[in-house]
Amino acid sequence: MPPPRRFGRRALLVGAGAAALVAAGTAEGWLPATPTAGAAEPTPEQLRDAVLSGVVPHTGLAESTGGLGLPDIPRLESASALLSTTTRIRVQVAARDRWRIDQLTPAGEIDTYRLGDTEYLWDYGGNRLTTIRGTAPVRLPRASDLAPSDLARRLLGITATEAVSALPPRRIAGYAVPGIRVVPADPAGTVGRIDVWALPGPAGTPALPMAVEIAAKGAAGPVLSTAFTSVEAAPPSGLALRPDVPPGAESVSARPGDLAGVLRGLGAPPPPDSLAGRARVELPGSDEGALPGIGVYGTGVSRFVLVPAGRDVARQIIGGAGAAGGVPIAGFAPDRAVRVATPLLGLVVVRRRGGGFLLAGTVVPDVLEAAATELVPGVRR
Repeated sequence: MPPPRRFGRRALLVGAGAAALVAAGTAEGWLPATPTAGAAEPTPEQLRDAVLSGVVPHTGLAESTGGLGLPDIPRLESASALLSTTTRIRVQVAARDRWRIDQLTPAGEIDTYRLGDTEYLWDYGGNRLTTIRGTAPVRLPRASDLAPSDLARRLLGITATEAVSALPPRRIAGYAVPGIRVVPADPAGTVGRIDVWALPGPAGTPALPMAVEIAAKGAAGPVLSTAFTSVEAAPPSGLALRPDVPPGAESVSARPGDLAGVLRGLGAPPPPDSLAGRARVELPGSDEGALPGIGVYGTGVSRFVLVPAGRDVARQIIGGAGAAGGVPIAGFAPDRAVRVATPLLGLVVVRRRGGGFLLAGTVVPDVLEAAATELVPGVRR
């Protein structure tokens, strides 16, 4: 069996679908605070390359709107809400590994800081600071994943071999911004198009992504969109990038991979090298020990993730998913497996003796069901 293919250093479940796992950019760059007068409009390929060439320091406010229509499934409520509602985000980026992104809520803020290889999560409402050292290869989505600049760079990175075409310029945060469109070619994928609008800088410098839209196949409008409402291409102040925690606040440390803590069962077997005809993506070796049994499969944005779950967790999710419109899967007992499908994201949960597992991703339901039957000996579709 061929070895699993390598994958970039940062992978996560994001709004392109909870298994559209993506890699971060690397270099840094500069962009004037106003568009360059008289600059020639780049070709679609040049604009994509400029987005991927580095990170533009910037500050701004953005809004993300999700229309995935995910039901409130136990243990996954926060991810469901993030991908199915409107989220207000404050973005401050100095470099690829120095940034702060805040989720603004009626009750306060939930702030995420990145300083080198350490992340800090500050919950104003809970008065709690969580310190995470290292990078999780797989985790649940959070508001920081929906910042336009970061999301665009990661999606364009994993679709770099796909054809790209031009979109008409769009007015975003006071700028006339050119756009590009990627149409993934995988017939089993659910992503129909990825649209990105990015503000070019001077020749040879990175472009600043300003908006992203993701649409499912056959859909007229996007099921996930994020865009700046205001933005300035200038570095944030140094003090803004460090959490200012008041005396008496709770402070805890955590390992990378909060997804494992939410769902993972103990004693999970290693993930198979392939599922449903799709090779496993190799996760960073330094972090795999924290995520036993978890596997990512597929290419581009047509991916799905396998997550082992404890028996009680699987039963709870199956019950909640069934009540939210999930349907049984052929070959399994009715209370042992359920499928939840939206136009973009699919979810399969299976309970079996000694534990269970979850499969989620931006692939058609048949792919997830085929993977589920391969994981349970004796089940036939």
